[in-house]
Amino acid sequence: MFNEKQTKQCAAYVMERARFVIDSYGPRPPGSEAEKRAQELVKQELEACCDGEVRMEPFQVAQKAFFFMQSVAAIIVIIAVSMFRLHPLAALGVDAIALAVLYFQLYRYKLLLDPFFPKKTSHNVYGAMKPRGEVKRRVILNGHPDAAYEWRFNYLAPRQFPIFVLASLLGMFGIILLHLIGLGVVLFVQGEWMIKLFRGLEFLQLFFLPGAALGLFFNNLKVVAPGANDNLTGTFLSTGILRTMKDAGIELEHTEVAVAITGSEEAGLRGAKVFAREHRNDFRDVPTIVIVIDTMRDIEHFTVYNKDLNGTVEHDAAVCKLLQDSGRACGLNLPLGTVFLGSSDGAAFTQEGFRVGMLGAMDPHPADYYHTRRDTADIMDKNCIAKTAAVVGEAIRRVDTGEWQI
Repeated sequence: MFNEKQTKQCAAYVMERARFVIDSYGPRPPGSEAEKRAQELVKQELEACCDGEVRMEPFQVAQKAFFFMQSVAAIIVIIAVSMFRLHPLAALGVDAIALAVLYFQLYRYKLLLDPFFPKKTSHNVYGAMKPRGEVKRRVILNGHPDAAYEWRFNYLAPRQFPIFVLASLLGMFGIILLHLIGLGVVLFVQGEWMIKLFRGLEFLQLFFLPGAALGLFFNNLKVVAPGANDNLTGTFLSTGILRTMKDAGIELEHTEVAVAITGSEEAGLRGAKVFAREHRNDFRDVPTIVIVIDTMRDIEHFTVYNKDLNGTVEHDAAVCKLLQDSGRACGLNLPLGTVFLGSSDGAAFTQEGFRVGMLGAMDPHPADYYHTRRDTADIMDKNCIAKTAAVVGEAIRRVDTGEWQI
C-alpha cells in the first residue's frame, strides 16, 4: 500500500514523536501523568486523520503491583524458611501464597496483588478512519505508550540476565521442594534419622536462599526505562500508518482502519484487558482483526508471534499467516515465534475472543535495552520501523482488496 518514500517518512515521524515524548514528558510508568500526556498526544495525532470522535477512556490501575511480584514472592519464601523449624506444614502453607503470586501474577497476569496497592488513573485511546464505501471489515492497530520500571539485572549484567532469572526461580522452587520433602520426613521417618534429615534440609535451604533473595532486587523502582522502542515504536507506528494514509490520499474501499493505544501494558496488560473486555461486543458488527505492534528495533529478529503470555495463549493462525505473507511481499521472511517469558497486549485481546496477530522485532535473549535506561531514542532503527510500516500497510491492502478474507 505504501511506497518506499512513504514508509521512510512514516519511520521518521515515529522517531521524531518518540523523542519528543521522552524529552518533553519524562518517565512514563503505568498510570502516571506522563503516560496521560503521551495519550493526549496520541489522541491529538488521531484527531488529525480519523473520522468521528477519538475516545480517551480512563480506567484504574495498581501502578506498582505487577512490578512488586518478584519481591513479594521472595519475601514470602524467606518467611517460609523461618517457619520451617516450627513445622514443615506451616512453611508449606506460607509457600502456597508465594506460588499463588507467581502463578496468577506472573504466569497468568491476573490481578492477585492489585487490591493491595494504591490505584492510579490510566487511559486507553481509540479512533478510526472510515473507508469510502460501507464498512465491511475492520483492522485495529495496537501499541502501548507506557514504559517499565527498570530490570536491574538486565541493566547491570545483560549477558548474564537469563542466569539471574533462572537462579531466582530455582531458588524459590528449590526451597519449596525442600519444605515438601521436610513434611515427608516428619510424617514417615522416626527417631534420630528424622532429626538428622531435618537438620540437613535446614542447611540445604541456605544454599537456595541467595537465589530466592534475588527477587527482592529484580526491579529498580527508582528508574523508569525511556521506552523508545518498547513501545513508542508500536504506538506511533499505529498513528503514523493512519497519518501516512491521510497524507497520501489513500482511501480504502470497505475496510475501516482503527487504532487502539492501550495504557499500562507494563502493569500486566491492564489497559488492553479493560478495552478488550468492555468493547468486545462493539466490534462484532463486521469481521475484525487486531495487529499488535510491540518493540520494533532489531530487524534480524523481526517475528510474527503466534503464541503469547508465557506461551499459554495462541493467536489467530490465519491473521499470523496474513502477516507472514505480507512480510514476504515486502522482502522479509518472518518466522513464527513464542513469547516464552512475559506477554503482549495481544494476549488480552485474544483471551476476549479477538482475532490477533502480533509483530515484534527484539532479540529475545532479551536485548540489553529491554526494560532498562538504554531504551532511548538514540538507538531506534529507522529501517526496521519503515519495514514494519510496509508490512502492516501490505496487510491492510490485502484485507481491503479481498486477497485475504477475514
